[in-house]
Amino acid sequence: MREFYVRKDSLLHSLDPRVKIVGTLLGIVILMLFNDPRFLFSLFFLILIGGRILGNIDVKKQISPLRPLLLIVVFTLFFWPLIYSPWYKGLLLGVSFSLRLLSFGLLTFLLLMTTSQRELILGFVKLGLSYELGLTLTIALRYIPTLYTLAQTIIDAQRSRGLELERGNPLVRLKKMTAVLIPLIVVSLKTAHELSIALESRAFGYGKRRTFLKDIKMGRKDYVALTVIVATFLIAVYLRYFLGLGHVTIYRASS
Repeated sequence: MREFYVRKDSLLHSLDPRVKIVGTLLGIVILMLFNDPRFLFSLFFLILIGGRILGNIDVKKQISPLRPLLLIVVFTLFFWPLIYSPWYKGLLLGVSFSLRLLSFGLLTFLLLMTTSQRELILGFVKLGLSYELGLTLTIALRYIPTLYTLAQTIIDAQRSRGLELERGNPLVRLKKMTAVLIPLIVVSLKTAHELSIALESRAFGYGKRRTFLKDIKMGRKDYVALTVIVATFLIAVYLRYFLGLGHVTIYRASS
């Protein structure tokens, strides 16, 4: 079973999970502030370089989980120029959405690669979420690589039966993908049912008060990192709303 977490000795791995969670959320907000492809390209590569230097994660390993998103990127770039006029503004809108999507994925996967599941749950709980909600969110994130592996297995099985997913126009390819999506949905429902049985057999939710074998505590390094993250967020807000940078007018104002 494929897992995202990569055991490394790096700055990101050593940070408190709460710092990384807050950093990821603020990073997503920063990406939403801008729609200029030049800014979004720069932010994407800054995240990539940050993961390589601060997290000691290979660039190839960071990009690898983004492959399932490429199909959405292709459709976005193809359809926006068709449905939005003029076409070049539609293309600009498609590029912006695509870069945001890839950057969202890169930030989320980087969090999963540098934070173990136990620390992630503990971080969410310490931030105020209930243990049940924290576990639910972590399980959802945990099963992303599982579904990715299942999708690859189903695709390989369908190819062995003669299904050629790469041939044809986008509509034909989309129709062929139903041969992958339907088995994936069935397996996902079966996995969810088995997981619910496993949780019930362990009396999950019976006790309201929980203790942890290993607790987390913020240190000087964590406070410094949190200060840098908040300062970066404030700088991004200043650039966007006070200097007007990173934003391209795409939508026409209604008269």
